[in-house]
This record gives sequence, C-alpha cells and structure tokens, in this order.
Amino acid sequence: MLFLFVQLGRLSFNQLGYTFGRFWPLLLVGVGIVLLIEWAFDRSAAQRDGTPFHARPAVGGGVITLLILIAIVGIGASGFRDGRNNFFLSHRFGLNQDNIDQFFGDKHESDQTIEQVYPANAALSVTNPRGDVTISGSSDDNQIHLTIHKQVYTRSDSDADSRAKDLSPRINSTSNTFDITMPSLEGTHADLSLTVPSGTPITIMANHGDAHVNSIKAPVTVTANHGDVELSGIDGPATTRVNNGGSSFSAHAINGPVVLEGHGRDLTLSDINGSVTLSGEFFGTTHLEHVRGFVKFHTSRTDFQLARLDGEMEISPRADLSASDAVGPVILTTRNRNITLEHISGDLSVTNRNGSVDLIAAPPLGNVTIANRSGSVNVTVPQQASFVVQAQTNNGDLENDFSFPVQEGNNNNKNFGGTAGKGGSLIRINTTEGDIALKKANLSPLPPLPPPTPPAPRSKDALNITGNDGSSIYIGKDGVRIISGADGSKVIIGKDGLNIRANSDGSSVYRSPSGTQLTENADGSKVYISSTGTRLTQNADGSMVYISGTGTHYTKNADGSKSYMASDGTRIALNADGSQSSVGAGGKSLNDAQVRDKLRLADDEIRRVQQQILATERQRDADRKKRARPEEMKN
Repeated sequence: MLFLFVQLGRLSFNQLGYTFGRFWPLLLVGVGIVLLIEWAFDRSAAQRDGTPFHARPAVGGGVITLLILIAIVGIGASGFRDGRNNFFLSHRFGLNQDNIDQFFGDKHESDQTIEQVYPANAALSVTNPRGDVTISGSSDDNQIHLTIHKQVYTRSDSDADSRAKDLSPRINSTSNTFDITMPSLEGTHADLSLTVPSGTPITIMANHGDAHVNSIKAPVTVTANHGDVELSGIDGPATTRVNNGGSSFSAHAINGPVVLEGHGRDLTLSDINGSVTLSGEFFGTTHLEHVRGFVKFHTSRTDFQLARLDGEMEISPRADLSASDAVGPVILTTRNRNITLEHISGDLSVTNRNGSVDLIAAPPLGNVTIANRSGSVNVTVPQQASFVVQAQTNNGDLENDFSFPVQEGNNNNKNFGGTAGKGGSLIRINTTEGDIALKKANLSPLPPLPPPTPPAPRSKDALNITGNDGSSIYIGKDGVRIISGADGSKVIIGKDGLNIRANSDGSSVYRSPSGTQLTENADGSKVYISSTGTRLTQNADGSMVYISGTGTHYTKNADGSKSYMASDGTRIALNADGSQSSVGAGGKSLNDAQVRDKLRLADDEIRRVQQQILATERQRDADRKKRARPEEMKN
C-alpha cells in the first residue's frame, strides 16, 4: 500500500525512506508483541479448556527471510537518513573513490602544466569527474595557468604512461566561453589547480572531488556530487549544489547572495554581504556569522528566516538552535529543539514542540508570538518597553516581573494578560506541559551598521546635488543621471535607454539599450528577458521556467519534476518519482527516446540562455562602472 501511494504521487518516496530509516526497528518490536500475544492466547485457551498447553509452531522461513530483508533495508535507509556516504556499508568500512582505485594496481603520479591566453570577458566552465578543482582569481597577465596532478593506478609502467597521456583535458575556447573537461577513466585521479583573471565567471562540475574557489570578482556556480565545497573572497553571487550527505560547505567573505541546496553535513558561512538561502537536508552543524542580507534556512524539520544577522546562528544536528544579534522579522518553525534567541530586534514568531524556548528581545520590541508544546518558555523584554501580553499554559506554572495577576481555569489551565506602559506591541505566549516566565531587563539596541563607503568624487563639469539625509542626484554632461537614495539604493539612467536600478535589499533591475532586461531579486532568483522575447526565470529554490520566443514552455521544479509544452501541441510531464506522460504533435504518445531528445534540446536552450545571462551581467557591470566614473567615459 505504501509503495502504491508513492506511485500515485500521494506520498513522497524520500519522506518514506527517511521515516522508514528512523522507525524500522518498531516493525521488529511489533512482530515480537504479536508472537507474545499469540503465546498468551494459546496458554489461556489451554487453561480454559483443560487441555495440555502446546505452543503453536514457530514462524516459518518466509517470515524470517522477510525480517532479515527489513533489517538490511532499514540499516541502509538509516545510513541515508543520518547523512552518511551514499551507501551505508561503504561509510562503515571506509570505502571511497580513492581506495577503490587502488584495486587497479600501484599508484603512478605525474604533473602537466598548461598556460594559455584567456579570452577577455569569457566565462570559465570546468568539469572534473575524478579529482579536486581549485580556482584562484590571481592571474594578472590575462592568461589561464592550469596544473594537473595525475594519479594512475595500474600494474604496468608503460600502461601508466599511456593512461596518463589519455588523462589530459579537452579545452574548447570561444570569445564567450572557456571549457575545460577532464576524461573519466577508471583507476585514475586528477587534481586541477587553475589561476585565472579575477573577473572570470566560474562554473564547476565536480563528481568525485572537492571544489575550492577564491578571489573571484564574478558569479560562481558549483555542483559537487561527492566532495566538499569551499568559497572565499567572492565578489558576486555564489550558487552551490551539494549532492552528498557527508560533504561540507563553507563560504567566507562573499560580496553577494549565497544559495546552497541539496544534501550536506557541516555548513559554515561568515562575512556575507548579501542574502543567504540554504535549502535541503543538512545532517551536521550549521554555523553562520555576520550576514548583511536576509537568511533563509529550510529543511524537512526546520524553517528559519530572519532579515539580518549581526551576530551568530547555529543549528546542531540533534536538538539545539541558537541565534544572537539578529534583526526581524524572525520566523522559526521547527520541532524537537531547545531554542535560544538572544538580542533579537523586531517582530518574531516561533512554533516549536518538545523543547524549550528562551528569548531575549532587544529594543525596539516588535510583535512576539511563541507557540510551544511540551516545553517551557522564557521571554525577557526591555525594561521600559510598552506592550500588550497574553500568556497561557496547561500543566505549568506562570511568573512575570510586571505584576500581572495569574488566573487559573479548568484542566490545569493558567493564564495572565495585561498592558505594560502605553501598550503597542503584542506578545502572545502559549505552551503545554511547561512553565512560562516573562521578565524584564536593561537591554540595549543593536549597534547600527557602519555607513557605506562614500562615492568617489565627481567630475567638476557635472552637477551633483546632495541632500541632508545622504541622498544625491548626479547629472553628467552627456545626460547620464545617477540618483542615490538615503537607504543605499541607486538608479542609473542613460540617454540611450540604459536603466540600472540597485535597491537597498540587494535586488536590481538592468535594462540595456537593446531592450534586454535582467532582474535579480533579494532572494537570489533571476528573471531574464531577451530582446526577442525569450524568458528564463531562475528561482531561489533551484527551479526554472523557460519560455522561448516561439512559445515553448519548459519548467524544471526543485523536486526534479519537469513539464514541457511546445507550440505544436507536444506535451511532456516527468514526475519526481520517475513516472512520465507524453503526447506528441499528432496526439500520439512519445517513446522514451523522443522524450529524452525533446528535453535535451530544451536543456541546451537553457544553457545557451544562461550564457547570455552571464554576458548580460558582465555588460551591466561594465555599464555601471562606466557611468559611475564620468572621467573615464567616452563622449
């Protein structure tokens, strides 16, 4: 029945696997209880009838085989659930790609070095199926420097030389792209170290190996199937997908939005001057420090959002969740956790069960809603705060520092309420099987953020008007207008139709003179519209919606499902569980090969549009820099 529900789409296969991996021992307990009940029933019947007691025959071989199968599948599912390597036994016995390769023979090592002129404004794409990838944006001679450390496992020296020669990269260079692809050869391993110009957009596909990127002033995209990812010193958006529950991810000193999805273990992020979106299943410790944009953390167990993180946030793999020096609105929905929130400013909403909630609210006090079950709640507010409070518990005690009277009702229900000061913010606290304490303390507000870097001096021939609130209007000799708001937003308008808008929340809108438009939202999503009408929407959760100029619609959802609709009547639906339905242009069903061809062509179109997006981002950055420095502009 369970697998039938999965096939019908009523039940998620992943959720079934996680639940089975956690609770499968209960099946064995249930079998034992059934056998015990049968034994007790047979004994009682024998005593009642006055006949000798004979236990019924033991379970047959089929039942024993089924129980063994359940145990094997359950242990494997537990390995997946706990975030171990892709196969539970391989983690227990320490099996990985490196020591599997050693079965092919002795290790032979060699190095290869490649230097080549790098095309200006080209995007770099690196694919390495077996080995690490390290990229640094420290090249100052407009060249790419590539070093390959090769490891070949074989019994023959001559065979090692031959396979090392075959283990050479395929390089495809155009004016817009520079592709490096390593071959996939069994019994080989190749670590790549690259030095490129700092303004190079980076795309990495690493199958068995780690990815390290640093000192890049452009967008970075990394996909790691069986390895760790480390990003540092990135001046641009950083998008990563990690597909292994034992992999770690770290990002430091990122000047742009950070998006991570998939399965991983330990996550460490610090000094992020942009938004952070973490979505998937993470089995280790998540630690964040100093995030100037909003933070969104989403797993099957926890949803956590906040507007800004001046301090730290840590989510343990077991029960604890803490955050300090954060700005609301803060929204937290979780279970089975002890929650500690210190120095939180603004609105806050917490939903939890089977754990305690401790909150210290910093001024200004916002609306606070805490709904807890089976756990205590302790709330500390500023001493001079004004608010209205409603607090209620079942099977618990109440206390407060504001002399609100406690009222007792039926079924061990207790509550208190009232108004402090002039009222204003609303505090609602509700819990069961736990105590509630409302306290006051002398709390200071969060320190203000340091002011933004002042703009560079303008040309003397330009008109520059600055307001008392920090806003300004600049009009150049060629008619370029730059409007800077007090909140950090900026609008650049050119006479040729150029329009660049950068908002204070990190979002931006760029419209080129040719009509191409690129919108980047604060959550990391993008919307690209070409001058011919082609449209590609890339959402923060990894889903995409592609609409071609001829009317083809292609949607790729975050759960892996896809839908395809062409103007000739072709319709394809590919579900997350692998099932599919398709109708061709003539109304006939498509075979698997035809479906794959249609979707492959659509994926190729998306990749071409993504390259156009990279080119548009480079053009936008060049236009922004050109307009921001009038002395460098060409009349």
